[in-house]
Amino acid sequence: MSTATAQTTIIIQSTPPPPDDHKAMFNVDQFLVDKVVDYHRRFNFRCAVETGTFEGNTTVGLAKLFPQVYTIEINERFFHAVTPRLNKYPNITQRLGRSPEQLTTILNQLSFPLFAFLDAHWHEDWPLREELAILLAIKQPKLIMIHDFKVPGRNFGFDSYAGNDCSLEYIGDLLPHNECTYAFNHQTSPVSANRGVLFIEHLLR
Repeated sequence: MSTATAQTTIIIQSTPPPPDDHKAMFNVDQFLVDKVVDYHRRFNFRCAVETGTFEGNTTVGLAKLFPQVYTIEINERFFHAVTPRLNKYPNITQRLGRSPEQLTTILNQLSFPLFAFLDAHWHEDWPLREELAILLAIKQPKLIMIHDFKVPGRNFGFDSYAGNDCSLEYIGDLLPHNECTYAFNHQTSPVSANRGVLFIEHLLR
């Protein structure tokens, strides 16, 4: 599917999605969809990797936008439940297991510029720092989008585990600031889950 066609499919959310795509990507947040589409127009990402497949709603949206999508899920029940849905998209590759180990396994298959969506942090195993360390060690252009992130000055939802907020304070020591620029979302769609996001532009400039 061409980029132009994919973008049109992603943007149009005013009509009900088909039965197999009953929920929109990014927890039905059109502002985030628009933001990612804008990034893609500027940087023409060749590949996407997602950690945390869950029901596959965002996975399907990514597959309509990017040429190749890798999605990683640690929960075996979720993995097998969503497989029939994702099998309809030949550009989606599923991986079962912990995201850091699976990321390491597929590194030589990824194409750059890369879009990475990190959303594997609802489980008691919180691999975010490991995921970031692996991705940032690759000195290739990429956009890393972290979901459920604490946005300063906003009342957006964010995750916390073992007393640590999903925030800049938690991951800041990992970030090569001379290689990165950052952006938060500053609004959310009224029908969305009202979640915060951090975008890390790594070597894109």
